[in-house]
Amino acid sequence: MGGELQNLLLLTSPLGDDTKPFQTGTLHAIGLRAAEQISEPFQIAVDVVSTDKQISPDSLLHQPVTVTVRRKDGTDRYFNGLVRHISSGGVEHRGRWEYRLDVVPSLWFLSQTHDCRIFQKKTAVEILRQIFSEHGVQPVDFRVTGSQAQREYTTQFNENDLAFCQRIMQESGLFYYFVHEKGQHTLVVANANQGFRVMAEPLHRVMAQGDNVDIISSWQTAKMVSAGAAHHQDYDPTRPSAPVIGRATADDAGPGASKRKNFLWPAMTTENDVARDRARYALEASAAQAGLANGTCHDPHFCPGFRFQIDRNPAAGGSDFVVHSARHSARDDSWLGGTAAPQYEVSFSAFANSLPWREPATHKRPVMSGIYSAIVLGEGGEEIHVDPLGRIKVRLLFDHREDTRAGMAIWARVLHSWAGNKWGWQHLPRVGTEVGVSFMSGDCDNPVVLGCFYHEQARPVFDLPSEKTKMGFRSRSTLGGGSADFNELSFDDALGQEMMFMHAQRDHRLEVERDHSADVGRDRTTVVERNETLSSRTGDIHVEADSKTITVKAAQSIRLVCGGSSITLTPEGVSIDAPKVSVTGDVEVVIKGGMVQIQP
Repeated sequence: MGGELQNLLLLTSPLGDDTKPFQTGTLHAIGLRAAEQISEPFQIAVDVVSTDKQISPDSLLHQPVTVTVRRKDGTDRYFNGLVRHISSGGVEHRGRWEYRLDVVPSLWFLSQTHDCRIFQKKTAVEILRQIFSEHGVQPVDFRVTGSQAQREYTTQFNENDLAFCQRIMQESGLFYYFVHEKGQHTLVVANANQGFRVMAEPLHRVMAQGDNVDIISSWQTAKMVSAGAAHHQDYDPTRPSAPVIGRATADDAGPGASKRKNFLWPAMTTENDVARDRARYALEASAAQAGLANGTCHDPHFCPGFRFQIDRNPAAGGSDFVVHSARHSARDDSWLGGTAAPQYEVSFSAFANSLPWREPATHKRPVMSGIYSAIVLGEGGEEIHVDPLGRIKVRLLFDHREDTRAGMAIWARVLHSWAGNKWGWQHLPRVGTEVGVSFMSGDCDNPVVLGCFYHEQARPVFDLPSEKTKMGFRSRSTLGGGSADFNELSFDDALGQEMMFMHAQRDHRLEVERDHSADVGRDRTTVVERNETLSSRTGDIHVEADSKTITVKAAQSIRLVCGGSSITLTPEGVSIDAPKVSVTGDVEVVIKGGMVQIQP
């Protein structure tokens, strides 16, 4: 490298700095391979040697280390991170033992934590701040412009925390990269190219030969076709006749762009603005990937998220670029007694700064298959907690937060067997009920209640298995009703004991718009505790016994009234009161009594 770099690599670790000759336990860096990319945790492999044959892994694991790439002009490049893995080569070189340290950012350790939980009414940045705080990821520099849409309901389901964070960043148009300093690395989160930093020495020349740090030794630009339009669509039950639509069109997607259209269902949002933004993000990601250039150089400061300029050589294809990814390779065998000059190479990809950078949606939402248990929640002592659309609040059992309450839960739609405008079937699961939940289109943020479950503390209506022939439903009076307070309609299909049973806890009202017929095969018994009224407003009432007797019985009196005439039966006798009474016997009329009085 023309002598520009001397004593190329310096390692600072909990075991000390390698600025001095070999001391017991000190690690000395002899090689480095680093892979960096926007929106990916960096991976650094550091080859080290030590006079200590057995280094304790616990002295290094999850501990910070810094590799310094030393430059003659003093503008050193730092690689800082935490050790996640240490291995021993088991080979001795002149009394020195080789080891390898795998170094990652603090963000990487989020991949070691999996969770199921739900965030309510938070923006993507607020969710990220919470998770980063939980894991102690710091420092973090949020370079986010504009306002962030509040996410009504965001579910993390069996995802590691890193994958979840990357997913919501991609959904929200966010990306990240790292800035390395001596002793620390900063996570930078941004949503626009203004969030990128400018390289300390931004101007570079493209030359086929030369190893100066300001020379790019190879440079290949590229352009490929990309999507010309995106259309994301979804459904909002609060606006069923107005689809949720987000459309975007690419500015420069190449020839034939009008035929390359991407339609996506579901958009996984009920907001048109969010759907439109996600459609735009998809096109911007496609365009940015289509325009990636590749190059090689010797400048260790080439790292993702940093802007650089290329001199106006026509072969460069533009002047202002941003590093997308970089692979660093360094070797310095001086600690092994080698005499070869230190080597440092960088291969990188970059995109024009004029292209808005977006991450492709590589981290998808979990597809929720099957049925999940949930508990119905309520507020203010309610036993039935619903909104005007009949939606209920539920806590899915995989959401293990102990403080979950109705105000923190989503309104979940309830699947009914029949539904129309003020007609259909209505059954609203009550607070405390275990329900079965599925998800619309498998979207973890869109639960749907399918039905209810019995369990050990909520037994079936009828005793089982002894009453297994019964079916039906039994309600519970609310508020505060007990086991004796219910309405019921049930059927017993036991052969020879078939029965339909109906119980009204208070009133029973039957409305028939036209005819009402009842055909009883044998007996019918009606018992009324108080009064019974039978009336016909415009027609007749017929009571008939074809072959036997009609008996009307009362303890005090029976009174038959027609206009001004009446017949009254009491235990003492029968009284007939009418303007005119006629007694006709075609064969015989018999009047008999202890005393008979006929008065004019």
